[in-house]
Amino acid sequence: MADHCFGGNAVLPTVSATNWMVSVCESLYPGYRFFAYDNYKLFKGIVFDGKQNDEVTMDVEETQYQHDAVSVSVKVWSTNPKGFRVNHYAAELSLVQKVPSVDVDARLAVDTGKAPIEQQSPYVDGTLFHGASFQGIKNIVLQDDKTLQLRCEAPVVGKLDQGQFAIGSTNPFVDDLYYQAMLVWVRRTSGKGSLPTSAVRCELYSNVPVDTEFYVTLEVVNSQATNMSANVTFHSAEGEVYSRLTGAEVTISEALNPLFLQNEVNNQRVKEKGKVGIA
Repeated sequence: MADHCFGGNAVLPTVSATNWMVSVCESLYPGYRFFAYDNYKLFKGIVFDGKQNDEVTMDVEETQYQHDAVSVSVKVWSTNPKGFRVNHYAAELSLVQKVPSVDVDARLAVDTGKAPIEQQSPYVDGTLFHGASFQGIKNIVLQDDKTLQLRCEAPVVGKLDQGQFAIGSTNPFVDDLYYQAMLVWVRRTSGKGSLPTSAVRCELYSNVPVDTEFYVTLEVVNSQATNMSANVTFHSAEGEVYSRLTGAEVTISEALNPLFLQNEVNNQRVKEKGKVGIA
C-alpha cells in the first residue's frame, strides 16, 4: 500500500479490489478461472488513514451456472461507526474452464523504430502518484485528442512486496496501467488530476509477461470537464491482445493535483493499518 498513496494516505487501488474479488471467486469454484468482469463500480474506496474499518465483507451471489462457465455478483462493503452500511466496490464476474482466444488486432501494431513523443516520466512530474511497484510506464509513444499510446514494462514485484493482494490470475501491479493511462491523458489535455470510478467490462485473455515490454493503447469514448471515459487495451508491438478494459470512467478535478504530490505516508501506519479482514 505504501506505493499507492495520495493526500498523505495509503489507498487501496481499484485494481486490487478486482484482484481480491477474482481470488475469492476462484477459490469458491475450483477448476474455473477468471475471464471477465462487467459493471464494475467504485462507490467509496478504502483509505488507510487509521480511521478505516479493518473488517470488510464480501458478498458473492451465483447468478448463472453452466458446466463450462459461472457468473457471480460480488459486492464489497463495511459498516461505519454509526452502524450504517458503506458500499465500497461491486462487479459481476465471469469464470470459465477455458479462456477464449482473441485475434491479433492489426490496428494496434506499433512502429517500434519511431521515437517517443515524451521521455519524461509521469511519475516524477506530479501527473501520477504511484510508487515503484506500480511504475510500468516507460514513455509516451503518441497522443492526440482521442488517443494515447504508452510503451510499458510489467514491474517485477517480489512476493513479500505484493502484500495481501498478490499476483494471481490478475496482476494488479500491471492492471493499474489501465487507469494510469487515463490519468496521463487527462492531465496532458486538461492539466487536472483524475481518479477511476467505474468500468463497463474487462476481458483478460492472458497476463502480460513480467519484465517484458508491451504497449497500452487508450481510445477516448467521451470527455467532459468533470469526467472522461475510454477503452484501454494491453497488447504486444505486433497487436497481440493481452486484455482490454471498455467503458472505463474517471472523475476529473483540479483539486486532486496537490493531493497527488502528497504521495508518501508514514510507513509504520501502513504496516499497522494497511490490511483488511474478510468477513
